[in-house]
Amino acid sequence: MDNKPFVELQGVNKSFPGVKALTDVSIKFYCGKVHVLMGENGAGKSTIIKAISGVHQADSGTITVDGEVCCFQNTRQALEKGISVIHQELSVIPDLTVAENIFLGREPMIPGTALIDKRKMFHDTGELLDSIGVKVNPKVLIRHLNNGDKQMVEIARAVSQDSRMVIMDEPTSSLSDHEVGALFRVIAKLKSENVAVVYISHRMKEITEIGDNITILRDGCVTLTTPLSEIDEAGIIAMMVGREMTQFYYKANAVKEEVVLSVRNLTSADTFSNISFDLHKGEVLGVAGLIGAGRTEVMRAVFGADRYDSGEISIWGNPVRNKTPKEVISLGVGLIPEDRKNQGLLLEKDIKQNTTLASLYNNCKLGFINFPWEKNIAVEYIKKLKTKTPSENTMARNLSGGNQQKVVIAKWFAANVKILIMDEPTRGIDVNAKAEIYALMKDFVEQGGSIIMVSSDLPEILGVSNRIMVVRGGEITQIMDSEGATEQKIMQYASFSAE
Repeated sequence: MDNKPFVELQGVNKSFPGVKALTDVSIKFYCGKVHVLMGENGAGKSTIIKAISGVHQADSGTITVDGEVCCFQNTRQALEKGISVIHQELSVIPDLTVAENIFLGREPMIPGTALIDKRKMFHDTGELLDSIGVKVNPKVLIRHLNNGDKQMVEIARAVSQDSRMVIMDEPTSSLSDHEVGALFRVIAKLKSENVAVVYISHRMKEITEIGDNITILRDGCVTLTTPLSEIDEAGIIAMMVGREMTQFYYKANAVKEEVVLSVRNLTSADTFSNISFDLHKGEVLGVAGLIGAGRTEVMRAVFGADRYDSGEISIWGNPVRNKTPKEVISLGVGLIPEDRKNQGLLLEKDIKQNTTLASLYNNCKLGFINFPWEKNIAVEYIKKLKTKTPSENTMARNLSGGNQQKVVIAKWFAANVKILIMDEPTRGIDVNAKAEIYALMKDFVEQGGSIIMVSSDLPEILGVSNRIMVVRGGEITQIMDSEGATEQKIMQYASFSAE
């Protein structure tokens, strides 16, 4: 194997208004190796990816690709050099088919014509998907796929480009265990073909399973680059956050007090059926299950975002029937959606506008925005939630994933909700930000609030929840106390009906 790196960063610096994103970053990426990038949200991982792939240009320093100093002006130039990226935020086009997404911009043509050879395109897509273990119809529109299948289409597109480097940014955040296994087989195949893989993840189990080398970043600087075999999980976390973490999960001591939310026989055709559960004051009810099990759809129905066919929902003992989100919010219920960027935030608005979004109307003066209140409440929650930002005027799109999530949480805290539905609340968030969010959840329920937490992260479910509800195929298969529960037991109920 060639000992020369395929991509090398030397002394790379990059700044944005008010933020120094990268400082003197030097890293070498080798063919046939999986190189893990880890760091807290905002540590510089995404900026490195964007600098390598032509989204951003470095202010100073050099990026060498296959022995040649390059300064890509766009992603196409990087792709022509053999660098492809699978972004954390899905970039598929909903109204095109799977095959059209995979071959977008490089469609096979019928010889001697300007017509796309769709038969060949669908055939080649089918072979490609089969080769990586993905069971998706090449002719189906992307909008009809779940997030896990959409992510696998992104992965298939990158693999199909015969790249020499594939960069994967949180590729498993939307994948089931089965799909994660398929992804790891793809990565092994890429390694065997001498492709350089850059892998970004906050899941320790994954990186130790597939990684060869690791670079740890903190505040835009490289703190360590080493073979993964020479560092353990505690060492990685300490290098990321600059200190040893004495506690990660935070669980409130729940007392089974009054029922604040009750659901009975909730049914929506082809999505979920006969859903019945109670949420008590002062508890975290974890909701586990495989992707596509119907967990998100149930929570959207409870919040009023989706209609349902039959069943009963009562909040604080008051029956509600297909209420709108506005009406449900007025009853003290908030929803942190799975897709925070598209459904939880106004990315083109600043922190103070996002923080006050759910409580703005109730704090207006004679119909006019109370600007001093808006500023004060935003600053208050920036301090309370330890949000990393230059000011309350920072646009939401410029925040890291963890800090965006804190703004979504702040929005509901400012609205003084007492029931909070959290759908995948720590997806794509670093370990330190996760611990901070778990602590916030504990404080919320100990002050009389109640939380429903949907999560695909089983250690998180076990570490934070007081009770666990398992959903499979749109039905509840078990509700259990977290004490004595195990990952194996949850997966048993999530995968097949236990006897």
